[in-house]
Amino acid sequence: MFLTVLAVLIVLSPIVIIHEFGHYIACRLTGIRVKEFSFGFGKILWHKKVGYTDYQIRLIPFGGFVEPAGPMFHPEGAEEAPKPYEFAAKPWYSKFFMVVNGALFNYLLAALIFGVLIYIKGMPETDVTKIPAVVGTVAEGYPVEKLDMKPGDLILSVNGKAISHWKDLTDTLAARQEKDVTLTYKRGEETLSATVKNDDFNPKYPNTLGITVEAVYNPVAWWEAAGLGFYQCYYWTKMSLSSLAESFTKKKAPELAGPIGIVNVIHQSVHRSLLDFVFLIALLSVAVGMFNLFPIPILDGGYALVYLWEGLTKKLPTEKTLNIAVNIGMYILILLVIYASYSDIKRIFFKPKTAAVETTPAPEISAEAEKANVQD
Repeated sequence: MFLTVLAVLIVLSPIVIIHEFGHYIACRLTGIRVKEFSFGFGKILWHKKVGYTDYQIRLIPFGGFVEPAGPMFHPEGAEEAPKPYEFAAKPWYSKFFMVVNGALFNYLLAALIFGVLIYIKGMPETDVTKIPAVVGTVAEGYPVEKLDMKPGDLILSVNGKAISHWKDLTDTLAARQEKDVTLTYKRGEETLSATVKNDDFNPKYPNTLGITVEAVYNPVAWWEAAGLGFYQCYYWTKMSLSSLAESFTKKKAPELAGPIGIVNVIHQSVHRSLLDFVFLIALLSVAVGMFNLFPIPILDGGYALVYLWEGLTKKLPTEKTLNIAVNIGMYILILLVIYASYSDIKRIFFKPKTAAVETTPAPEISAEAEKANVQD
């Protein structure tokens, strides 16, 4: 329990701090004074005032905020004009920059982490003819589960046919014609053999043993890794938006992760490798950046729309309109959290007992790398 709480803090803290730091930097660059820069919510545990800004650490560490000087919107009918250093006094593009820069910094953090991981680990090989037939994982509910095969085993032959790479394995299994499959494989210096009966194959996946490939990584130069880091941000954003769009076009419930789901994912990542744990920070940073840019009133993206409107029409929506929009945005967020939490509970605590699920490693750094993460 303590380890999970610590892991949640380690994962979420840099994401929250970098997001608020993005807002803070934008304020400083545009001449907006910052009244408070807080990490966390609730009771103030520590604070230090430097110049105009009060820097704070609060009791509840799951979030934070930057409070610029003055209101977000200058009250209608106010006798005094906003002071030059107040948020409302700035042109629309400065305000737009301030509200979106938190999300942009989340993407920068993610790109940096992705780039470092790619430089350390390399990029996955996607050509299956260059990937040895080495077992990566063994899935539950599939034929291979009954065998003694383990991650790291090298498959040498199938029914006497030599296997040189992963494509050999997939092609040979595809051509088995409902015959038994005899595997010869190497573990260390020992050569072993095992047979899978035809009746053991799942009728839905008649040529699937239930093993995933052990990914092969190719080294890349640091400048390539930097570019690929930004590509990863684009890739995971595209995947998330595609999944969301699919939920509307195919009329299926969107798969959202709420607070419970996020904590569960972090808990699981603790028991994997350090690289997987750091990868999760980058992935969640992308998610936070993307979500905050959604054009929902009360989120950064909603405020960005307001300031774009100001830039186009030279005036802000009325105070009444803004209040209605913010209230609607609040209800939308509450409903999203409730729905996501319901989905989390259903997914985590009420899993279907009969489902034979493909078990793949934690999300790989991907350049369309799913091609290398094939299950057979």
